[in-house]
Amino acid sequence: MTHLPFTLAAYFFNALSVLTSKFLLTKTIPDPLVYIFYISLFSLLVILGLPFTKTPTIETFNLASFSTLLWTLGAYFMFKALKIGSVSRVIPVIGTFIPLILLVFAAQTQTISQMQTWAVWLLIAGMIFLTLPDWQGNFSKKEIIFEILSAALFAFSYIILRQAYLNADFFSVLVWSRLILIPLGILLFLIPSFRRKIIASKGPTNLLFLGGQISGAASETLILFSISLANPALVNSLQGTQYIFLLIFGLFFFKEKYTFLILLSKLTGIILIGAGLYLLTSPL
Repeated sequence: MTHLPFTLAAYFFNALSVLTSKFLLTKTIPDPLVYIFYISLFSLLVILGLPFTKTPTIETFNLASFSTLLWTLGAYFMFKALKIGSVSRVIPVIGTFIPLILLVFAAQTQTISQMQTWAVWLLIAGMIFLTLPDWQGNFSKKEIIFEILSAALFAFSYIILRQAYLNADFFSVLVWSRLILIPLGILLFLIPSFRRKIIASKGPTNLLFLGGQISGAASETLILFSISLANPALVNSLQGTQYIFLLIFGLFFFKEKYTFLILLSKLTGIILIGAGLYLLTSPL
């Protein structure tokens, strides 16, 4: 089974989720740690599927749990970066570093073919050209640190999760990996100052929050399923398609206007991404 349709759908939902997250972090839920708490709380819904899973081995459970903790920490640093920088810069920077890290790892372990390696490079280049006009403003030292930490944590969480998927079925790993969030959430809630922030934020009562969480949950589930089917480097290199969706949203729904050079850069990015997709699907 090919991962492509699931990965493309994942980045469509991720485009919606990212826009929602940026708004909430500046308006309704200003503390990134509180936002992480609510995301963790929402993701615990998958535990309802526990009776329908197969009990994994201790090794698989530890791998899945550690991956979840790394992903959660990566999301925290991503939201910290979003608090400082613009979404049009933070997400592309993180999105570029993740597949680069995964590509280096895949090359070292020889887990992808030469054709797939070229495809990943084209997809990364396309993502850079597609988002380059949006990399505006001065980078602060904190923002850069948060972006690098976020990308590294996301990348290593996907590498570890891939190992868990090689030992058990997708649904069982997905459900059991979320159990680690229960003690983590309890620990956070026991901190008095943090508990007051959680109660004051009223995140779950916000319809925008719920919509963003549904989009984010759909995106993450599809990405995880794609990783169960293919190398994480191949899955994450397709993140450039997310910016194509954002470009379409801007043109048709927000009537955004671009200069010739900006359009040329974005068109070059789209062509490179198309070439990368062709190589991924090519039987040669």
